[in-house]
Amino acid sequence: MSAWWSVAPAFVVLLAIVLLPGTAMAYAVGLRGLVAWGLAPSLGFTSLTLSPIAAHLLSVDWSPLLLVVFSLAWVLASWFVGLALRLGWQASRRPRPPTARPDSPRTLLVAAGSVLMGAIVILAASLPSIGTPGDLVDSTDVVAHLNRIRAFLDSGSFSSIGPPVSYPSGFHDLAASTMQVLPGLDIVTAANLTALAGAAVFFPLGCVVLARLVLGRRAVVLVAAGLASAAVTTFPYLLMGWGVLWPNLLATALLPGILGPALLAAGVVGGSAHPGGAALDPVTRSRIGLGVLAAVPGFTLVHPNGLVSLVMIVVLGLLTNRAGRATRTPGRSRRRALLDAGLLVVGSLAVLVVLPRVSQQVANTMSYRPSSTTGVVPALGEVGLLSLQTSGRQLGLPLLALVGVVVCARRRELRWVLVVEAFCLLLYVLAAGPRTVAGDLLTGYWYNDKYRLAALAAIPLVLLLVAAVAGLQPLLARAGKRWGGSRRSGGSGRLVTDDRAVRVTTGVAALLVLVTVSGGLSHSVASTLISNFYHPPEPEAVLLTAEQDADLGTLAALIPADVVTADVPANGSGLLYALHHRKVLFDSLLLNPDRDSALIGLHLRDVTTRTDVCDALRRTNVQYAITGLVTYRLNLAERTTGMDDLRGVAGLVRIATAGRYTLYRIDACGFGVQPNQP
Repeated sequence: MSAWWSVAPAFVVLLAIVLLPGTAMAYAVGLRGLVAWGLAPSLGFTSLTLSPIAAHLLSVDWSPLLLVVFSLAWVLASWFVGLALRLGWQASRRPRPPTARPDSPRTLLVAAGSVLMGAIVILAASLPSIGTPGDLVDSTDVVAHLNRIRAFLDSGSFSSIGPPVSYPSGFHDLAASTMQVLPGLDIVTAANLTALAGAAVFFPLGCVVLARLVLGRRAVVLVAAGLASAAVTTFPYLLMGWGVLWPNLLATALLPGILGPALLAAGVVGGSAHPGGAALDPVTRSRIGLGVLAAVPGFTLVHPNGLVSLVMIVVLGLLTNRAGRATRTPGRSRRRALLDAGLLVVGSLAVLVVLPRVSQQVANTMSYRPSSTTGVVPALGEVGLLSLQTSGRQLGLPLLALVGVVVCARRRELRWVLVVEAFCLLLYVLAAGPRTVAGDLLTGYWYNDKYRLAALAAIPLVLLLVAAVAGLQPLLARAGKRWGGSRRSGGSGRLVTDDRAVRVTTGVAALLVLVTVSGGLSHSVASTLISNFYHPPEPEAVLLTAEQDADLGTLAALIPADVVTADVPANGSGLLYALHHRKVLFDSLLLNPDRDSALIGLHLRDVTTRTDVCDALRRTNVQYAITGLVTYRLNLAERTTGMDDLRGVAGLVRIATAGRYTLYRIDACGFGVQPNQP
C-alpha cells in the first residue's frame, strides 16, 4: 500500500482539477449546500471538456496555464448568470416567496463524513486488488484510451471534437491535464487514478446528494447512502476493469450527483425531501435548473450514455408522478396529468424511433453486438439475486432491497424509484437475451451491453437500500421505546423516553443491518473481480506483462521518433505509443481501421509486389513494423494476417528481437517518393 501513498498528492491534484472550478461555479450561480456539491463534479467537467474545444478552435495548445484561465472564466461567467437571475427577479418587482432553509453545517458535516466512509470502503476493496498505481488493466479498450491520452499530450489538443477523431474525452482530459500539471506522473497511474476518482469519490458523493434530495436530510439517510454506494458489486467495481469502460465508469459515477438536482428542478422530488422541506421558490428552482443545464455539456462529454440515463430516469420519474396524480385528482387536474403522461410517452417513443434514422452515430451504436449474451432465464435469476454480471450471491442484499421496495411502495412520492429500478432491470434482461428490434431500440444507447446496464441498475438499487435503512430505523425505535428505551423519572415513577438516544441507537442498528447483509462491506467478491481484471489467472487474458513492456521499451529506442510503426495490437505492441512514445498504425484493438491501415495489415508481406501497399505506407508514414506471438484472447487477427510472420520478406530488414517481439525496418518503398493519389 505504500506505493499508493506516494501518489496520494497526485490524486488530490486530480480531484482539485475538477472539484475546485465545479464547486466555485455552483456557488457563483447561487447554489448552496448538497445541491451545489452534487453538481460540482459535472460542472467541473463542463469547464474541463469545453475549454479544450475552445482552445483547439483558437489553435492554442492546452496547458496548465490555460486550465487555470478557463476555469476562472467559467466561474466568472457563472457569477454573471447568477447576478442576471437575481436582478431579473428584482426587476419584476415581485416579492420573493419564502424559501426553504439551506442545508445546515451539521448536515454538511454528516454528508462529508458519509462520502468519506464510502470512499474508504471502495478504496479498501480496490487498491490491494489493483496492486500498484502503475499496474495495467488487461482489458481491450485500454489500448485505445491510453493512446488517446498520449495523443493529447503530444499534440497539445485535448478537444473532444478531434483531431484525430471525435470522441467524448472527459476521462482523457482529466488524466492528461493531471499529467501536465505533474510532469513526473506516468500515463497508467494517471488513468488508474482517474478511474478511482470516479469510483471512490464522485460516486459516493453523488449517492449521498441523491439520497438527501429524495429521502431527506436525516443522518441515517446520509450515512446509509455513503455505505450503500460501496455495497453493490455491479457498480462501481464491475466497470473498473471490464472493457475497460473507463469513460462509461466515469459518467455513471457522475450520474447520481446531477440526477438529484435534475429531479428537483423537474419537480419529480419535492416536499420534505428537498432543502428545508418546503416548496422551492422560483428563484431557487431556476438556479438549480441553470446549474443542471450548465453541468450537462461536461457530463455528456464524459460519455453520452450518462445523458441518456439521466433523461430516461427523469422522464420515468415524471411519468410515474403524472400517472399517480391522474389516479388521485378529479376533473381538470386529472385531465392535465393524463395529457402530460401521454405527451411523455409519445415523445419518448418518437425519439426512440426517429433518432437512429437521423443520426448515423446512434445507429452505429445500436448496431453493436456484444460477444456473448447471458440468456433471458439466467438473466432473470441474476436480477432476483442482484448478482448482475458477478459471481457473488449476496442473499442478504436482495432481502434488504425488498424492504426498500415496501418502503417506496407505501410512499407515493417514492414510487418512481421502483419504476426506474424495474425499467433498468428490464433493459438488462433485454440486453442479455436474443437480439430483437424493440430490444435494440431500448438498449442500443448502451451498446446493447448488459455490463453497462448492470452498472446503471445499481443507482436506483442504492436508493432502495437507503430507503430500507431509513424505514427500519423508526421500527427499531418503536421497539426500543417499548423494550429498553424508557427510564423512570426521579420521584414520580413516570416513564419518560430519551428520544435522541433512541434515534442514535436505532440508527446505528439499522446501519449495521446494511453492513451485515453486504458482507461486512469487506467486498471479497468485488476485490476478486478487480484482481482478475488487473491480474488475470488465465495466460490468454494477459495483454502485456511487465517483462514484455520492457521488451517493447528496448525496441522503441531503435525506432525514430518521427515515423509510424505497423503493429499487431493484440500482442501488446499497440501500447508502444502510449507507454514508449512511438506512434503505431493500429492504436486500438476494436475500432475499424481506415482503408490504408486495413491494406497494410492484410498485405504488408506483399510490399514488393503491390504498389498500393507502398502508397499506403507512404501516406501513413509507416516505416517500421513490429510482430510477435499473439496469445491474447481478443485480437485483430483477421485484420493483420499480412503481418503474422515477416521473416524473409523482401524489402524488410530485421533490426532486433526482444522477447516475443521482432522489429523490422521497411526499405522496400523508397520513402520520400510522391505517392500515387488514391
